[in-house]
Amino acid sequence: MRKTLSGKIEEVIYARLEPGEDLLRALWDICKKHDVKTGLLLDATGTMETVRIQRFPHESRPGSAGIDMVQIPGQLEVSAHGIIGMGWMPDKSVTIPKGFDGEADTGFGAAGFVGHETPYFHVHITVTSASQTVCGHLMEGSPICRNTWNADAKVPTHFTVAIAKVSGVILRATFDKSGYYHDLVPA
Repeated sequence: MRKTLSGKIEEVIYARLEPGEDLLRALWDICKKHDVKTGLLLDATGTMETVRIQRFPHESRPGSAGIDMVQIPGQLEVSAHGIIGMGWMPDKSVTIPKGFDGEADTGFGAAGFVGHETPYFHVHITVTSASQTVCGHLMEGSPICRNTWNADAKVPTHFTVAIAKVSGVILRATFDKSGYYHDLVPA
């Protein structure tokens, strides 16, 4: 049976990101600063140096679980959107899977949370370079690009995000012994 709950948009938060900032970590910091427990990444638009994503592979391979983790070099034009919730790990004995290329994970990566009751992101990002366009899940290790018009100029980047803070419902990204799933809980 389909579960539905409703909430209300309380506010829309805009932020301009700085060169070198990691997009996923910047989103986490913004949500923490503004106490966003559930919300929407309405938009993230600008240029990035490189992007790490999870995507479906071009050809299936044994042991890949049907997912590729790739790094796409820049300069890249990007557009992203997604959902924001709260990481939920009811059983402390369960550990978050390893991150990009099997590196020890801080909890970011595809899930975007660092543990129990911390901000969570499910961000789909579309990346365009001179030779390709790719869509996938945003992962940690994706830095914002310097000013593309004049790298020596002392002007801010044009990379901007818009986040809607939602009240009345909590999106819980749950990771437990049964696996990973989203749950909706009244706030």
